[in-house]
Amino acid sequence: MAQLEDIISEITSHPGVVMVIGSIDTGKTSFCLQLANAAYNAGVPTAVVDADTGQSEIGAPGTIGMAVVDRHVKSLTDLRAKRLYFVGITSPVGHMLESAVGTKKMVDAAKEFGARLIIVDTTGMVDGPLGRKLKTYKTDLVRPDYLVGIEKKHEIDHLLIPFSKIVSTKVRRLAVSEQARRKPVEFRTARRQLNFYKHFHDAPGHIIHLDEVCLWNTWFSTGRPVKWQYIKSAEEALKCRILHAEVTGRGIFMIAERACRASGQRAVEELFKTSSITIATSESFRDLLVGLADENGNTLGVGIIQAIDFKQRFLFVLSPLKTISPVKVVQFGAMRVSRDGRELGTLKQGDI
Repeated sequence: MAQLEDIISEITSHPGVVMVIGSIDTGKTSFCLQLANAAYNAGVPTAVVDADTGQSEIGAPGTIGMAVVDRHVKSLTDLRAKRLYFVGITSPVGHMLESAVGTKKMVDAAKEFGARLIIVDTTGMVDGPLGRKLKTYKTDLVRPDYLVGIEKKHEIDHLLIPFSKIVSTKVRRLAVSEQARRKPVEFRTARRQLNFYKHFHDAPGHIIHLDEVCLWNTWFSTGRPVKWQYIKSAEEALKCRILHAEVTGRGIFMIAERACRASGQRAVEELFKTSSITIATSESFRDLLVGLADENGNTLGVGIIQAIDFKQRFLFVLSPLKTISPVKVVQFGAMRVSRDGRELGTLKQGDI
């Protein structure tokens, strides 16, 4: 197993894209920090891509952040994000596609900023079939010049060996530092809450008119309005108020004021002559984490939905962004977060 100083010297002498993988609390972020500072001291234009959406150092939790290393720093949190990619949740489970695509897009963005060395920090999800699939395909998509594995024994062999014969990728191994300490789950949760709190506790409110933006990762506002006569009949069958209804490519999508009577679902299916009916509640959208992107789909920042006026068609969103005028895309996430940073729950794929 190579020595830390040797790997840092090799990489700074022949820079490229470096992906760092390892289990939880093995010192991945510490290595990335050491490498970033060494490269800065050596005069190598360097960027860091923080792909650890749960324990984000660059940007809010639920995002993949890219920052340029423009000075010697004590922590990666000292770096300001130049670009963000919105994943919308703090765990890659169920969101591996977003995690892989976002990492690749942030690596490409770092190259656009002129970085010769791009350091990619990753999540600690390395075990089991999901961990193997996420890291294998993320590595294949990014195709780093260096794949640095930090391990205790041989727990990530299944991630390193498959790339050992790929000529464009140099596989390097490091032993876990003696200074690395296992952090309790409660510590990691509290750290996320503090990060969210810093983003939202004094964030201003913004009104976003739905007719001036497009929405991603939701059925909402992607179809054609349902006529009021049908909405009235659906309300009678479900015994609850329908705030919004539209015909989408999947079928009928409705938003109800509260959870509706399940026994009325069959009557609604008969009314619309389809079994493809999704009924969400307005509560699902309250405190929902969202990404706010510009006309090119580049995430400018994050927000949390406070209210939706379905009749007047606007969102009221809390966001640290100073102005909402450049926002042309609202990217719906899969978790709800309070203004003080508490995580209120997650949504399943297709719920909204």
